Amino acid sequence: GKILLKVPFTTADLEAGKQAAGEYRSDPVSVAKHFQFVVKQHNPDWQDIQLLLEHLTETEKQLILKVARDLADDYYKTVREDVKKYFPLQDPKWESNRCAYLERLEAHQEWIVKGREKAIPKTIKWSALYEVKQNPSESPTEFLD
Repeated sequence: GKILLKVPFTTADLEAGKQAAGEYRSDPVSVAKHFQFVVKQHNPDWQDIQLLLEHLTETEKQLILKVARDLADDYYKTVREDVKKYFPLQDPKWESNRCAYLERLEAHQEWIVKGREKAIPKTIKWSALYEVKQNPSESPTEFLD
């Protein structure tokens, strides 16, 4: 079978993650896609995921974890599995070269991706509202169309 080796993130990887995380409130979907790319490229373990979440504000991090945990909890209730196996709150010290643990890690990664996508809605750009103006010659009906 195959053997997985853990390669630590480079400083450049961490800086790219930090930069992407800064865009989270304005574009959570793109940031989630970036995270998904990192997951595919690096296969981060539980500790690596926690490190990547550190780039967010504490509020954002907690929201992501809560949403991801709630999604996982709902799913594992339907399949009668213990959510703690797949979404532990503390480092489970999974061995990446054991199939059962690899399956759990991959599930955990997916829940975090889903949590990132759904936790924080896009912010409203209030300035854009002020750019919408009715012309003096327009009737209200024409303006709304």
